[in-house]
Amino acid sequence: MRKKTRVAILVLSAALSLPALLAAEREETVQPRFKQEMLTQYKRLQTDVQFQAARKQLRGNVLNRPVVDTYLRALTIPPLEMFNLEMRSRRIDLAVPDFIETYNERWKELHPEAARRYYGEEGARRNPHVASIEQLRQLQDITEKKVVVGPNRNMAIDAAFPPVFFQSEVQIVVNPNNPNQLVAGSNTAAGRDIITCGRTVQSILYSSNGGAHWDRTCAPAAINYGLDCAALGGVTSGSDPALVWNTNNEVFLSHLMICFNGNFLFSVVSARSQDGGATWSARGVVKDSWQTGELEDKEFLAVDNHPESPFSGRLYTCWGHQNDEKIAYSTDGGATWTERDLPAWSPDSLDINCEMAVQKDGTVHVVMETVFCDATDCHDQWLYHTRSSDGGNTWSAPSLVAKTNLVAFSSGSCPDAQNFRCVGSLGAIDVDNSNGECSGTAYVGYSDFPAGGNVNNMDILVRRSTDRGATWSAPVQVNDDGPGGNLQFLPFLSVDPIKGQPVLAWADGREDPANLSMDVYASRSTNCGQKFKKNLKVTQPSNEFNNSTISWSNESDANPNRNGNQFGDYMGVDARNGKAYVAWTDSRHFFPNFNPQRENIAFAVVTFGPPAPDDVDAESQEQTLKLTWKDHPKAADLAGYNVYRVSKGVYTRIAHVSISGKSLTAIRTFSDPVKSPGAFSYAVAAVDHRGEEGPYSQVVSPAGQ
Repeated sequence: MRKKTRVAILVLSAALSLPALLAAEREETVQPRFKQEMLTQYKRLQTDVQFQAARKQLRGNVLNRPVVDTYLRALTIPPLEMFNLEMRSRRIDLAVPDFIETYNERWKELHPEAARRYYGEEGARRNPHVASIEQLRQLQDITEKKVVVGPNRNMAIDAAFPPVFFQSEVQIVVNPNNPNQLVAGSNTAAGRDIITCGRTVQSILYSSNGGAHWDRTCAPAAINYGLDCAALGGVTSGSDPALVWNTNNEVFLSHLMICFNGNFLFSVVSARSQDGGATWSARGVVKDSWQTGELEDKEFLAVDNHPESPFSGRLYTCWGHQNDEKIAYSTDGGATWTERDLPAWSPDSLDINCEMAVQKDGTVHVVMETVFCDATDCHDQWLYHTRSSDGGNTWSAPSLVAKTNLVAFSSGSCPDAQNFRCVGSLGAIDVDNSNGECSGTAYVGYSDFPAGGNVNNMDILVRRSTDRGATWSAPVQVNDDGPGGNLQFLPFLSVDPIKGQPVLAWADGREDPANLSMDVYASRSTNCGQKFKKNLKVTQPSNEFNNSTISWSNESDANPNRNGNQFGDYMGVDARNGKAYVAWTDSRHFFPNFNPQRENIAFAVVTFGPPAPDDVDAESQEQTLKLTWKDHPKAADLAGYNVYRVSKGVYTRIAHVSISGKSLTAIRTFSDPVKSPGAFSYAVAAVDHRGEEGPYSQVVSPAGQ
């Protein structure tokens, strides 16, 4: 049995260039005098409550280091012996899986005295030739991988004035006309985070090369809006950045402009950049409450980018005014705004948080949270939906999306990883505006824990509506870590407008038994949100951070330099053409080893499926259109290519070109026998052997068309 296992490991290790996966040369065998003891322990474990509970947690978590360690600590005999006795009792004969050998080596580390007793001094030492759990996870990623995560970038790595105070609540957006143009925004510590434009209220980062390099600037100061905080005896700060691109290559920013003069005074403002985020001009004041002292909070921004919509080009922003949700629209690029009230679920509730999406027919969708509070605590939190079909003037009666067990501002809303800031379910909404089979479907993502559970055991859930928000499906769980009591929160959702696939990213504690160190995970659905794909860990070790060997961030009490915002209320995700652009608050630069940069924004690109082919070209040949292209240098496991005709944003698949083998110099071809070759545009997408299709290539037309 051992030899079968070693052969499998050897073959896979050669493909991966991981010498540590080579087979072990020495046999670790429990001394014969302990065989009867092993059998007795095995029988006892069948009824041991602690062990059986730990074993149950392994389901779906066999390479989850914290869950495996819990199981191995409860296991009183070596895993190899456990496996052999299991096979014997069930009357079956299997080759020893590689992970059982890995478990055995880890068990020896967790039970050093027992290991020396059973194996002797030599056998008790860890065998360096047997894969660790982390190496097996790398192996699984490569053999099962359908996505590629780009490097984790520290957005401030090239900054002349890097941040020295907190950065939180990140948004990121991609130019729909040019995916190389990216803009991200975050909260920052005004007045202490000094950059070239002086005191700032929002930190803005921008890239013109797909995130390979980032520059940093700031939003316009309050005085540019006619808001004079100094005259009120105060200082300014900002909060809650929201960003959108329109189809005219303009990017818009909305945020809270806060004046503190002993009291907190709030306004909502908008700004515009016409050069990819490098410079910004103040556009207008959505709501000015500096004189009244009324509360304004948690605004988001949306734009109607759909030429077929009667309201194309219109900007929308929603926010909470005195715990009552408002919305405003602008028809002049954010200079002036028309305010409307959003319908409340109940006159007795507090409305908190909103998020928006615009459907291609011009329908505006909003998801909001409502909660009931008394003198001692809050209870009964609901997510509900409303929509407008007339450009934001009137709104439908609320429809219930979900009643959550998580209740914001309650005594049970503070997970250990965010126990100062605490959390709300904060529903995120988007609509499928592609021309695919799921077109028009609305999705809401949120976090919640099961009935009877607690806030440290939250999951990421999605509900969908196919009738414009009138009714909503049962929840679908997105995180796939199983019943391990892990914390998942801060989900943000974006629907790829080209591929039509909902994509979510979130903070995830599955790697840490204490639920304190958070990685970022992501997933997508390719079947209209009925099921989500295997979760992908977006955070990876990166030499752009001071603590380069870890992937996680920690904003809990374990981090003595954490800030009061912790992770904030949301992170940034924008999905487009088979890719997800993800940005998040990251503490790796200063924790666990200190660095003066207290916090940074991190960024990565996730590519779903194989990369798009290179050098796609179209050529008219009488009544035939000839397409040519090359394999992408990083493409692997290719089965072929799908060829699409493209017209007005509609991708119609017309052929599949199968391939065998792979040569980086190979020219792939396809001929389309059409009477008017110049009447069509074309795109090509690579497909792997699991049927996963990657991003579309650039759209091409015959020369002169």
